Amino acid sequence: MKRLIASALCLSLMATMDTQAQTSSSSAAIDADVWKPVAASVANDDIATMGKTYHPDAILVMRSGTKRISEALSGWGKDMVTNKGKGITATVEFRFSQRQDDAETAFETGMFKYTTKDKAGVSTPRYIRMEALLVKTGGKWRMIMEHQLEAVDEAAWNALPH
Repeated sequence: MKRLIASALCLSLMATMDTQAQTSSSSAAIDADVWKPVAASVANDDIATMGKTYHPDAILVMRSGTKRISEALSGWGKDMVTNKGKGITATVEFRFSQRQDDAETAFETGMFKYTTKDKAGVSTPRYIRMEALLVKTGGKWRMIMEHQLEAVDEAAWNALPH
């Protein structure tokens, strides 16, 4: 009986370690397929690249309601053009409090820091809590749902791991 319990504990520990390793490698792949391209697209005013990080049927969820990501991207693209014309640049960074995933699905919770800088060099950061649901399709990770929650302060941002 003791051997059976020891074997079960060993298998359980190995499964947990396996899941953690898979989560870690999935998170790195998600970063490469989604979060890094989104950050680059914001910095480069490249809405087309941002659009490629979303599943074609993706939904944006905000306090004001839901909309298809294609509609949101259209608005964000117009904002990029307007801001560029005004000499405003932007950056976005992501930090996560929770990352759950397997080989084909993921759910991530955290925040993004969206910072604009005007022509005079004055930066204005905004911190927004977020959740994302992702799927792996065609060998690439894509967001299928982005949920933007409430705005928070810098202290909340700094409390998250880098």
